Amino acid sequence: MLTDIEMVWNGLEEIRRAAVSEANPKYRKDLGQVFTSVSVAQLLVEMFSDWRGDVELVDAGAGVGTLSAVAAVSALFSGGGLTSMRVLAWEVDPELAVKSKQSMALVSECFDEAGIPFEFEVLNEDFLHRAAQKSLGLSSDGATATHVILNPPYAKLSSFSNERVLAERLGAPVPNLYAAFMLAASALLKVGGEMVAITPRSFCNGSYFKKFRRALLSQNGLVSIRVFESRICAFADQDVLQENVITHFVRGEVQPEKVRMQVGDPGGLVTERVVPLAEVIFSGDRDVVIHVAESEDVASATTFMQELPATLETIGVNVSTGRVVDFRARQWLQIEHIPGSVPLLYPSSVDRGGVLWPSSGSKPIAIDDVGSTASLLTPRGNYVLVKRFSSKEERRRIVAGPLLADAFPECPRFGIENHVNYLHRQGRPLSRQLVIGLSAFLNHKLVDVYFRSFSGHTQVNASDLRRLRIPDRATLEEFGSASCPHEACSEWIHSFAAAVGISGIEEVDLVG
Repeated sequence: MLTDIEMVWNGLEEIRRAAVSEANPKYRKDLGQVFTSVSVAQLLVEMFSDWRGDVELVDAGAGVGTLSAVAAVSALFSGGGLTSMRVLAWEVDPELAVKSKQSMALVSECFDEAGIPFEFEVLNEDFLHRAAQKSLGLSSDGATATHVILNPPYAKLSSFSNERVLAERLGAPVPNLYAAFMLAASALLKVGGEMVAITPRSFCNGSYFKKFRRALLSQNGLVSIRVFESRICAFADQDVLQENVITHFVRGEVQPEKVRMQVGDPGGLVTERVVPLAEVIFSGDRDVVIHVAESEDVASATTFMQELPATLETIGVNVSTGRVVDFRARQWLQIEHIPGSVPLLYPSSVDRGGVLWPSSGSKPIAIDDVGSTASLLTPRGNYVLVKRFSSKEERRRIVAGPLLADAFPECPRFGIENHVNYLHRQGRPLSRQLVIGLSAFLNHKLVDVYFRSFSGHTQVNASDLRRLRIPDRATLEEFGSASCPHEACSEWIHSFAAAVGISGIEEVDLVG
């Protein structure tokens, strides 16, 4: 008989580790499988607020059942008035479904000892289809769950996939399988039921997830958020580098006034803040972007950015991605700058101090300037280039470089590769002062701190740049005219913060 909870945790970890070692990496990747450790599962379970009465717990994409097992045992030992527990675990992989039953058997022994009724069912079937039937009234049992716990599978969805169609029937088209699972699982909750999920943080911003955020938050209140200091700690033994977030929702249409914000790795120091909902989801934001201000410094940066008077649109600046998709334009690419070709600018060319060309590496450095490439090229002039992806080694998410016409006096056009965003005015160049000033502002530490509060991945989307608030055009051009634009930008930020009564800005590494 199991009387020691640590024995249960050890048993669950043995089952999980065996699954990790036995799994075929390609098969696991195809199914989007990542197995949750007991220590991470405990973080999710700690977020639930109420285990009283008869509990029905749903675990979709259960894997080896660690999440639901830790939740059930924790509820049993919580002393919170639990009277019965029923676990419904879905797992499409038959081998993992067997291991999930082994995990549930460990839990069942604990409940037998306590004399509290416990039953479980491991369903070896497609969760999304079954959940859609339940939530759309095609099944007699409907929404009966009191709790949902999730580490859903991660896989990109094509526009016409069955999973995406099902998610749209449940409220919104989604670009990734994990978001479809969140929508479907939350639809199984009773009003007042709780859902806790560990997922990639990518859903918090970006146009691809906008409809998903609207649908999820229209029916579920966001109660708590937890982020990790390290992006590798949650699933360190499975080579997962995705930045993850744990979110806690309560089923119902009313959003809470406060949101609990936690930061910390498993077994490490945890900091906690309780903040107004308006600091997490800005009032009137049609994109419903979720901001995670991990500290008071980040909160100050966020408040500061919201006070700025302009956007790229209001100062007449457009954002586009580079037109050259290299694998489609391969026949016109050159490894040397030969007559009849023009510079081709990759992300490696973009530097905070300017544009480096030719850049080091094995990429082509030029593209033929011929009739077939005319639509791919950008007229010579002044532009701001912004990397669409930052490497994990880079200190900043946003890396902007001023592309100045006088640096390439002999080139009538440029090729800008598709992994680079560029700022322009309806396809035409910007003024030199504006380009230098915008680059100085976008490279500022304050902007980086704010950007990280809502972007949980290394991609910088054009839509993210469009929503950034910035100084007005005249102020940006003043930065660009200064002998040291970065210092001019920092001095102005201090002055503006003082003028609008925002404190804490000095705590941010302004020079960075």
